Amino acid sequence: MEEEEDIIEETDNQSKNKQKIAPLLPYQWKKGQSGNPEGRPKGKTMKEYAKELLACQTEEERQEFLHGIPKSDIWKMAEGNPDNKTDLTTKGEKIVITPEKIALAKEYEEKLRDTL
Repeated sequence: MEEEEDIIEETDNQSKNKQKIAPLLPYQWKKGQSGNPEGRPKGKTMKEYAKELLACQTEEERQEFLHGIPKSDIWKMAEGNPDNKTDLTTKGEKIVITPEKIALAKEYEEKLRDTL
């Protein structure tokens, strides 16, 4: 008896989901259809624009521009935004963030706030 009720409830849920999705079906891409048929827009990319902007600046203008950017962003620009899954304290091992570590970090942060 319970199995039949579960099956009926499941089919009811499926039909409700189909009813919710039905208005969206005409707008879905068909199999093999590209999401961007015209390709990338013509013209300069932001990367090309920034490269040209920095290239035509004097050394002083460049220094002034870089002065307003966080050092971490300058480092990413120089390194091509390196993937940062390790750090010096782990001796090159992968950093694993667990819920326990997050809880410890929050506790430490609260204690630090209390001392200030």
